[in-house]
Amino acid sequence: EDPDKSNATNTRGKQSSPNPIDTTATHSLPNNSSSKPSSNSTTFCQASEKEYTDAQSVAQHLSIPLHRVSFASEYWIQVFEPFVESLAFKSKGTKTNSNQSELTMPNPDYGCNTFIKFGAMKKYAMGQMNADFVATGHYAQLWHRGYTGDNDSSGVFRDWMMETSRTLEQNVRSSLEGRPEEEWVLNNQRTASQKDNPPPMLLAGADRSKDQSYFLSGVKGEAFRNVIFPLGHLAKSQSANTNADSSYNNTAQQTVRDIAHQAAIPTASKRDSMGICFIGKRNFGQFVSQYLPEPPAPGTFVDVDTGEIVGYHEGSMHYTIGQGAKISGASARYFVCGKGSTGDDGNTVFVCNSTHHPSLYTDELSVDFDAFNWIGLGEKSDTDSFGHVPYPLVEGRPIKLLARTRHLQPLAQCTVSWQRSRDANSLGKLTVQFEKPMRAITPCQVVSLYAGSDGLICLGGGPIKGRGSSYLERGMDVSLSMLHPAGFNDLSVLRS
Repeated sequence: EDPDKSNATNTRGKQSSPNPIDTTATHSLPNNSSSKPSSNSTTFCQASEKEYTDAQSVAQHLSIPLHRVSFASEYWIQVFEPFVESLAFKSKGTKTNSNQSELTMPNPDYGCNTFIKFGAMKKYAMGQMNADFVATGHYAQLWHRGYTGDNDSSGVFRDWMMETSRTLEQNVRSSLEGRPEEEWVLNNQRTASQKDNPPPMLLAGADRSKDQSYFLSGVKGEAFRNVIFPLGHLAKSQSANTNADSSYNNTAQQTVRDIAHQAAIPTASKRDSMGICFIGKRNFGQFVSQYLPEPPAPGTFVDVDTGEIVGYHEGSMHYTIGQGAKISGASARYFVCGKGSTGDDGNTVFVCNSTHHPSLYTDELSVDFDAFNWIGLGEKSDTDSFGHVPYPLVEGRPIKLLARTRHLQPLAQCTVSWQRSRDANSLGKLTVQFEKPMRAITPCQVVSLYAGSDGLICLGGGPIKGRGSSYLERGMDVSLSMLHPAGFNDLSVLRS
């Protein structure tokens, strides 16, 4: 039930086993130290021991072996250090354009999926454990196009994969029906080898209230080969059934918790995990500050309308565009709308006095072309350097898609174009132009792109390089009726 608990599945099976599928559980141990990681320290990730105990109880209940594997070093080098470097860059008060970012690690969840779960962990499972497939508890779906089951001797597994592939193909084609502008999605493979062995296609989870495709959008498409998401077609609980994909007839379908309770799984009633896994209930700023090379630089809060200093802070890294700014003694409620420099203060946090202030809204963002990760469309090759890119973009034509810049944010209509560079060392940037003003677009956070009438198909994602001018900078006002919801619970906009 937890994406951090992964199963390595050998579909060849053991002849002496009563089960047609030989299943082994793995528990991936994140970095667990207060300095550089070691395999036996216990202070970094407070939840890891409790998670391992839960994994042991489930494995024992199911009578399957459990392997505990530490990827602490990989996590530290590939995820945590780049994340801290990003925060250190922000905390120095560097005088730079607040609409641009050189940072490359959007958040640990995005990096963990990309480099650990479908990088180091999958490599270990396929190599050291001789697994045929890796199964995780992510609420997303993978359509393995062209799956035949020729190499899988387990009839149960093969039948399940074949049925799943047929259902997902039907759902994808239904989502694209009547949308000729998106016919390229299923016809992007331009070489014979790509057509014979297309990469898996990442799809949103049927339970849209738990969909994790946003955090999976940085995983290379090839890394999804030999991966399955058995929970992707299910709702987690009965309350989520109304948010699930209707093509699965979820009103009559069991949920993940129903199945877990019926099987008497020890963690069937376990609460959902929220937030960054290794921080847990600790204060984010205090925790991360101890890893910075130098303390965050203090600065001022400046009212974006008046230019007046309205308070002081202990480091801009503690604040994200769009969040409430808790300013001691302030007579009004303020929201963070930007970061930059004013006068001698190179670490200014700009604030506004309304959650729907025009300074918080823009309708454009950009992503470095090289940094965007396209999924499921094709692969690079010696003969086609852009075989993984939508061919309309390669031909110089913009494409209409859906996008989100926050986890579970309602999808927004947009137009994507490729702005090529004259610099021989750069491929330029992708520009995403939204039809409605978007709140709190933040450089270094992730934008993910989707296709299909309901946004079923996740085409990939990448870190935001820059955002367009705000409506305040353009001298334009905003009204609730013209805005796109910032999140699934942005009731003021959803009800307008």
